[in-house]
Amino acid sequence: MIVNYWLLPIALLLLWLPRQWLRFGGKVISLPRPSRQSRDDHDTRDVSLKYREEFSKPRNWVDFLRAIAGSLAISYACFERAPEAVKSVSTEIFILQCVLLFVAVVIQTVRFEGKVTLSAPVFFILGLSFGIIGWKAALFACVAIWVINLVLPSVAIFLFVFAGLQVCFGLILPQQATTRSALLAAALAITPVLFSAITKRRLVRLNKKGRQSRRA
Repeated sequence: MIVNYWLLPIALLLLWLPRQWLRFGGKVISLPRPSRQSRDDHDTRDVSLKYREEFSKPRNWVDFLRAIAGSLAISYACFERAPEAVKSVSTEIFILQCVLLFVAVVIQTVRFEGKVTLSAPVFFILGLSFGIIGWKAALFACVAIWVINLVLPSVAIFLFVFAGLQVCFGLILPQQATTRSALLAAALAITPVLFSAITKRRLVRLNKKGRQSRRA
């Protein structure tokens, strides 16, 4: 196995850096607004993803771009099978890639801010798909999930449906994903939901200011 020891630390930094460390600027004291309380009360009961709200968050796009870059590096550049190596090395490389990407999703899911919470790293998982199943399949899956999201009730269902879309587009479109890479992408997408079930903690999504959580 040939390991690119220069690129690997950069890829792991992109993938393993917790989202809560990516905060821009200092704290802002906001003035009270008369209608804010009623809107927040309504939002806490609504666990679906609103594309306008999600697309307006800068850290979502940072998550998306770093996941693309990191997954591309892990999938194609950091590890290579030596010409004289046995075929089993390819399987070992794939297992190592699975472990590194799985750890990345867990790090982005588990948050330590006063208490332990599990958040759904939606844009991070969307970005991972580009490096795992190919850009065409990932693009189709991303567009499709946001269209379907109009009728999805929660972020957990969003991730389950996206997992299925990755498998479908990854295997249907030519020269995109192998069966095992499509299954890996799907497994990573549902990891936050499964991790929530295993730890018996609710999967949440944070509001724009990160002070309230919405349960899915």
